Amino acid sequence: MAIPYNSNYDETLPFSDVCAQFTLTTNNAQSWTIPGTELDKYSARFEYAANANIFICKNSAPVIPGNGSMGTQQYNEFRPGPQRYVQGGDVLYFTSPDAVTYVGISLRQLQG
Repeated sequence: MAIPYNSNYDETLPFSDVCAQFTLTTNNAQSWTIPGTELDKYSARFEYAANANIFICKNSAPVIPGNGSMGTQQYNEFRPGPQRYVQGGDVLYFTSPDAVTYVGISLRQLQG
């Protein structure tokens, strides 16, 4: 069970008890399945270096556009903001063209 989302303490958050950390290597996608069922709603919080070239995609492996091309894959985001909505059973895929990229994700359960 993930820590409930709560920002009552002057915009601070508790440490999460549902989290994952990855070391990505060049073009090798890794995945993580969000625990629970579609009834479980979460705030997913991402952390990575400001200069990281990272693509995070929901429910399919991300495609990195080639040189001089454009990608239009749904739910595939380049360096998504620090927070996204996910639900139990979603699979998040992470990939990077960089030699080494570190990424962390933590969940806060949404109430309601």
